[in-house]
Amino acid sequence: MQFTTFTALVVAASMTVLFAMAVPTPACDTICPAVYQPVCAKAKTGLPKSFSNPCELKYYNCKHPNANSVVVANSNCKDIPAPAPKCDFMCTMDDKPVCGKAKDGKTSTFSNSCILALHNCQHPTDQFELIANNACPATACPTACPMIYKPVCAKLQSSESRTFGNSCELNVFNCENPNEKAKLVSKAECPAVATPTVAPEKRTAPVACPTMCPMVFKPVCAKNANGDFRTFGNKCQMGIFICKNPSISFTSVTEGACAAK
Repeated sequence: MQFTTFTALVVAASMTVLFAMAVPTPACDTICPAVYQPVCAKAKTGLPKSFSNPCELKYYNCKHPNANSVVVANSNCKDIPAPAPKCDFMCTMDDKPVCGKAKDGKTSTFSNSCILALHNCQHPTDQFELIANNACPATACPTACPMIYKPVCAKLQSSESRTFGNSCELNVFNCENPNEKAKLVSKAECPAVATPTVAPEKRTAPVACPTMCPMVFKPVCAKNANGDFRTFGNKCQMGIFICKNPSISFTSVTEGACAAK
């Protein structure tokens, strides 16, 4: 009985060898043209691999029948854009503020740590690192700017154009009015827009005129009834002048200094 079993095993092994020898090995003698038509292919396992043209891929699959690489793109693998990150997780609206810091040093407060993580997922080039489990300290806006007149024109969210004495004044405005975010349009005064000015009413009793104006240089050009032009440092200064000189009226006022004559 043992001899019979042994004999059967020997015969089965011999038949397996003979069957394997009978299966012909594929002839992979294809000569591919020297044409660059890159394709990116991926096997069942492993990373994508680039081939100069579809023929090269066919030759590779012939030499590696277990690879069975298939085309995933008609280009070099390295030219395929990275897939967009899937930020499909949900965050609660819990008010547990955290402070994040970007690479450029700016800080920002997020409602909670999940919102910060969601931001980082959706903005891979604008990453914030968690630095505190509380809101970021409030940034104090600058209170002084150099008294240099290098006007810039900015556009507000309301589409209004506004001239600032210099870029520092624009930055202060944006800091104090974060919802406005005036956007720089040009490094010059905004185009002047004429606005009519009503002549002051005649007064029978003395009026105490203001004596202080902000140290902001936002010149205006005023034209009186005689056709004379006069430049004021800002509208406040013009208002004080009119208050102190009720007999003088201006027919028009434009933003910016009067043109030199």
